[in-house]
Amino acid sequence: MTLLAAAAMACSCSKESKELTVADQEAAIESYISSNFSDCRVIHRNGSNRIVIDSTVLSLPDSLEYGDSLHFYYAGYIFTSSPTGLFCTNNETVAAESGYNVSDPDFSVRKTLFTEDCMISGLVNGLYGVRQGEHCIVLFSAKHGFYDDRVYNIPKLSALAFEIWVERVIKKENFTK
Repeated sequence: MTLLAAAAMACSCSKESKELTVADQEAAIESYISSNFSDCRVIHRNGSNRIVIDSTVLSLPDSLEYGDSLHFYYAGYIFTSSPTGLFCTNNETVAAESGYNVSDPDFSVRKTLFTEDCMISGLVNGLYGVRQGEHCIVLFSAKHGFYDDRVYNIPKLSALAFEIWVERVIKKENFTK
């Protein structure tokens, strides 16, 4: 019985520690945004924060919705107090500038059918509503990323930042059959 109680306490402490980590990440993200992007439009959606770097696209029609096709370039970073530690990209310029080196790089545009589960929830929530030509940064805590899983070279409980360059949004009603 004592062993069971100790195990339950260890789990709850661990859960509380993780929740505190996520809360600290969310506060760091808010601080980073307010300190560096006061003149940019910021869209908050279900735990994700999208900073629109190029606001000229906001007047364009056809924002991304579920069922649409999305073509984009990206650069993924670990977020501490700012984006650092590039862990993936399909943007050749970013790769060259950062010294990002992988054995078989793929710098082609990423094309995906945009659904609720086409990628991690932080990106789905952050990208919902983007427009063709938009350049943005999507930030979110570990809760909306990989949470307690280590994925490739991304440590557990990592907040993430993705810089996104939207090449094309194809509305679902415009798909050719």
